[in-house]
Amino acid sequence: MQEISYNEITWLDERQPTEQKLLELQKKYGFHELDIEDCLSVHERPKVEEYEDYIFLVIHIPYIGKQSGRILKEEVNIFVGQKYVITLHGGNLFQLDMMQKKLSNSDSERKEYLEHGSGFFLYELMHSFFDGVFPLVDTISRDLRVIEDELFDSEEQSDLLKDIMKLKRNIITMRSILLPQRALIATLEHKNKKFVSEELSLYFDDILDAIERQWSLLETAKELSEALQDTHESLLSHRTNTVIQLLTIFSVTMLPLTFITGLYGMNVPLPFQDIPYMFEMIVLVMGGILGSMFAYFVRKRWL
Repeated sequence: MQEISYNEITWLDERQPTEQKLLELQKKYGFHELDIEDCLSVHERPKVEEYEDYIFLVIHIPYIGKQSGRILKEEVNIFVGQKYVITLHGGNLFQLDMMQKKLSNSDSERKEYLEHGSGFFLYELMHSFFDGVFPLVDTISRDLRVIEDELFDSEEQSDLLKDIMKLKRNIITMRSILLPQRALIATLEHKNKKFVSEELSLYFDDILDAIERQWSLLETAKELSEALQDTHESLLSHRTNTVIQLLTIFSVTMLPLTFITGLYGMNVPLPFQDIPYMFEMIVLVMGGILGSMFAYFVRKRWL
């Protein structure tokens, strides 16, 4: 467990806490047993619980999987008391790593973040969490531009459906994560003022504004991804129709030629078969038919 203290304010950070470690924290700080159960739960909904001596938060923060490229969520459980902040998580958030490194290596940073009380440090944590979401939103926007450029500018008829669906899944996941956080931050502003004072309301409003901007950007990305999917399907349908049209024209032009060659290929007496240069005449007739059909197709703008 990482422990950083300044001016009687302590930040305890634990990655992948065990049941034994949670029970030790419960015994030391008097946490409710239901909160301990929530910390042990694999999937717990975002919420804020208020008690006389502390508040308990469950928040979800999106992050991107390094191998899969998928947007995933990290559950962070936070206990906030008068003189402490305890964070429990799975260890996938770079924001906490950066915060630990910053406070561990600088006395001035510890003073800046911790001297104003646990409520202010909670704000700094939440701010770092949601400020770190903007790069994910930017990544989604950049991927959309890449797909758009490839869809309209590339000469290759590549199938982009898999990439579009992967991007749409990330957008849906991000929206599902951020939606409950909006209500959670708004609720936190009105909770126990012993830990989150009136002066901090403006700061938490700033976090809420950041989430709203992210939500707005994701809403635009969602509409653009749907438009790209519709456009991609339309282009694929147009290309398929073009191929079918060419194959149909080829089949139609070959039909009378096949009939003639098949007719004169029969092993029976046929009219005009003894005329000199009959083979050349048949080839000439076939060429005339072929040229006439192509001219008709060009006039109809089928070619």
